[in-house]
Amino acid sequence: MTRMFHAVLILAMSNAAFASDAVPVWTRWDQKLVSSKEYGNPYADVTVSVRYEGPAGQSFAGFGFWDGDATFRIRCMFPAPGRWIWRTTCSDPAGTGLHGQTGTVEVVPYTGDNPLYRRGYLQVEAGRRYLSYADGTPFLWIGDTPWPAPMNASLDEWQAYVQDRRAKQFTVLQVFCASEWAGTNDTEGNPPFLGEGLAKWNPAYWQGYEKKIRHANEQGLLVFVIGLMEPVKRYPDAEPACRFARNLAARLMGDFVILSPSFDSNYMELADQAAVATRQAVPFHLITQHPSSAQDARIYHDKPALDFTGLQSGAGWGSNPLSPATASRCAIQCTSLLYQMTPVRPVVNLEARYDSEFNQKQLPRLPRSCGYLTLLSGAAGYTYGCAGIWNWGQCAVGKDPQASPWDWRTGLRQPSSTEMKIMADFFGKIEWWRLAPCHELIRDQAEDWTRRMVMAKTDKGDLAVAYLPDNPAIRIDTRSFAIPLRARWHNPRTGEQLAGERIEPGTSEVTFAHPAGWEDALLVLAAEE
Repeated sequence: MTRMFHAVLILAMSNAAFASDAVPVWTRWDQKLVSSKEYGNPYADVTVSVRYEGPAGQSFAGFGFWDGDATFRIRCMFPAPGRWIWRTTCSDPAGTGLHGQTGTVEVVPYTGDNPLYRRGYLQVEAGRRYLSYADGTPFLWIGDTPWPAPMNASLDEWQAYVQDRRAKQFTVLQVFCASEWAGTNDTEGNPPFLGEGLAKWNPAYWQGYEKKIRHANEQGLLVFVIGLMEPVKRYPDAEPACRFARNLAARLMGDFVILSPSFDSNYMELADQAAVATRQAVPFHLITQHPSSAQDARIYHDKPALDFTGLQSGAGWGSNPLSPATASRCAIQCTSLLYQMTPVRPVVNLEARYDSEFNQKQLPRLPRSCGYLTLLSGAAGYTYGCAGIWNWGQCAVGKDPQASPWDWRTGLRQPSSTEMKIMADFFGKIEWWRLAPCHELIRDQAEDWTRRMVMAKTDKGDLAVAYLPDNPAIRIDTRSFAIPLRARWHNPRTGEQLAGERIEPGTSEVTFAHPAGWEDALLVLAAEE
C-alpha cells in the first residue's frame, strides 16, 4: 500500500510540474520539455508527438520541435475553454524527458480586443466560397508581400512596417522561410540551418523568425508562410523537406499562420508530400499552395490536404513581363475558372501585378485594378505587392523589370498601398461574401482587357457591384433585380463617393455614366434602407 501511495504521489507531482496557468482561448500556449538523453542531431534523430484532449470529447494531435541544446517545445492554441490534457510520445521511448510526459492546461475565454483571438482561427465551411473566423465572421483577405522581411528586416523595421499595414487595413502578410536570394543570414547574423543543406536547423534563426510572426499576430494581422518544401533552395529531397515542413508547422502551431509548401512553383509531387507532412503537424491550420504564374492552379483544387485554392494571376516578373492587358485578363479569367470548379472552395489571388517604377510607366492603377477584377470575379481575397517591400530593397536594379531602387520605406509610402486601404474599407462596408460574378449582365463590354469591366451580385438581387477600369459608362441588364435599388459611385483611388439614381424594378437595361474626372470607378446598386 505504501509503495502504491508513493508511486501515485510521484506521478501526481510529475503532472503538477506541467500544470500551467490559465491561457485564453486561441492564444499561444507553450510547454518546454527537457531531453534526458543527448542526441547527435536532436532536430533529425528524434520525433516528439503530442495528443490533446479537451472538453466535450474534443481531441487532436500535433508535434513537438527541437529548440536548442536539450530543449524541446510543444505549442498549441486551444479552440474552446475548459481543461485540456496533453500527453507526449517520443520516437525514442528511452528519452524519458520527452516520452510519456503529460499535463493539464486550463483554458479560459479571451477578453481582449484583438480580432484574431476574439474571433478565433480561420476555417473553411463546406460549400462556402470564403474564409471565416471560428465564430463565423467572414474574413476578407487583403494581403501584402514582405517576402524576405523575416530575414532582411530588423525587429524595429518590422514593427514599423506592421504598424503601417495595420493602419491601412491589410489583414494578411505573406513571407517566405529563408530563400537564398534574400541572403544567407538574418540581421542578427544567424543562418537558418547549421552545416550543409537541411540536416539541422538553427534554433536562433527560427526564434527570431517567429518573434516577427508573433508581433504581427499581436497587432491583429495573420501571416501566410510560404515555401515550406523549399526553405532555402529549390528543390530538396522529400525527406528533409517534409521534416522541415513538420517542424516549422509545429513551431507555429500556436500562431495565426496559413502555410504553403510551394512558392512560385510548378506542380510536383514534393508539394503534395510536404502538404501531408504539414497537415499532420497542424490539425486545424489552413494549408494551400502558392503556384507559379505559369501553373494552372486547377491542379490543386481538389487536393485533400489543402483547404482553399491559391492562384498567381501574374506579378510581371522576368525579361518578358506581363503586359497590362495580360495581367488584367489573368486576374479575371484565372479567378473565374477556379470559382466555377467543384468542389466549392474559396479562391485567393496570392500574387498579381506589383507596384513599381516599371508598373507606373505602364499603367499605374493596375495593382488596385487587379484587386477589383479578382474580387468581383469570385475570389475571397487579393494580395498586393510593391517594390521595396517585396524584396526589402535586396534586388539590384536591372535584374528584373520589377526591381527598383526603392527601399522599404519608399515602398511603404506609395499611394497604391493607401488604395488598398480604400479597397478594404469599401468591401468591409458591404456583405461582399454574398456576391457572385455576373459579368454576363454587362451589355457594352470592352474588348480591350485593360478596360474590361466586371460585376457581381447577390442571389437575392439586393446588392450588386461593378468595376469600370476606364470606361465612359456601363450598360447593365437589370431584369434580374426585382426590388428598387439606389446607385452609388465610389472612387477606388481617392475614396470619394457620389450618389446616383434610383432604379425601379421591371426595367430591362440601364446605362450608368462614369463620374467625370475619375480614372476608374465602382458602381454599387443596393437596396434602399
